[in-house]
Amino acid sequence: MRDLREASGLPIALNTQKNRLVLGAGLTKVTPAVRYLKEMREVLVSKDTSSPRELYYMYRGLRKIKDETAIRGNKLRYDVTIIRHERLGPEFMKTAGHYHPGCFGELYEVLSGEGWCLLQKKNSRNFRIIEDVILVKARAGDKIVIPPYYGHILINIGKECLVTSNWVSGEFASEYELYKKSGGAAYFVLEDKLGERFEVNAYYQSVPRIRVAKPARKIAKFGLKAGEPMYPLLYKDVQKLDFLNNPLKYDYRDVFVFL
Repeated sequence: MRDLREASGLPIALNTQKNRLVLGAGLTKVTPAVRYLKEMREVLVSKDTSSPRELYYMYRGLRKIKDETAIRGNKLRYDVTIIRHERLGPEFMKTAGHYHPGCFGELYEVLSGEGWCLLQKKNSRNFRIIEDVILVKARAGDKIVIPPYYGHILINIGKECLVTSNWVSGEFASEYELYKKSGGAAYFVLEDKLGERFEVNAYYQSVPRIRVAKPARKIAKFGLKAGEPMYPLLYKDVQKLDFLNNPLKYDYRDVFVFL
């Protein structure tokens, strides 16, 4: 059992044997949505991968029961995702990938493990032309701000479960179709004898080189600091999360430190 209370600000723990959350008193009793291998074949480099059957678990709308009015009133949603550590054939374990409608962004926090977030910005007229790719390397306590217009996947490069939380606007649903149609993200992240390797997804017509970054340790305008849980922003200063519902009011040039 891994206690995540300090990392998340919520009374939750990770059952490392079952890859599930243990929810403490006062929380909504959320049943996780499971992402199965059969739903992910279109986005894998190796279509005949046969295991594992279950890839990751999404606890959508997790919250303290007493916070429901505040969260809904601010048009927000808080989720926790558990991503297994096994490999998908030659690939590191990953999420399916999605874009957001319009200009909405998202905010992630790594609660446990080590993960990468691969962001890509598509051309507004041709989704097979990618204009920017950013690989954000994050560890426990880091916050990853997804800027407007970027699609993204999460990748577990560690030897244990990657657990992330996210704040997102409650005003939209994620769009998975373009990642499926494209056969995955602009790059596949593979593991070989020498370590990680990046392979361009041939479906895309144009893919730029990857820009590698790490999350900024502190982003004052969004109330974010590495090592401090972001759920309590709901009490301390919920207006810091306004960028999730009004993304174009803000500047995102300082959310990453490029390496």
